[in-house]
Amino acid sequence: MKRKLFLGYHETMRSSQLIPPPELAPPSISGLASEDRMRLWARMVDEGDEFLLAGFREQCGSDAAAQQAFLTWLDRRDVEGTAAKIRMLKGRSPRPSDGQ
Repeated sequence: MKRKLFLGYHETMRSSQLIPPPELAPPSISGLASEDRMRLWARMVDEGDEFLLAGFREQCGSDAAAQQAFLTWLDRRDVEGTAAKIRMLKGRSPRPSDGQ
């Protein structure tokens, strides 16, 4: 069964249309104060983590195993992300000596 992420999104868009119509655009954050923008960002990060945890729970079966898989994923993401940031700062592509 195909899940709909946005109700009405598929009915509103034509099959050849890549960019959604303006009425489906998310609300602008231009009127939000800095504190509210940070709260919104933090909430989105938390909600993303909840989606990841739900996926790990589905794969692993138990909350403890899902939590461990999530922490392992975070550690790996941090290591890979740090290496990618260092490469970007140095202005070069990955090399075998980078350990990837």
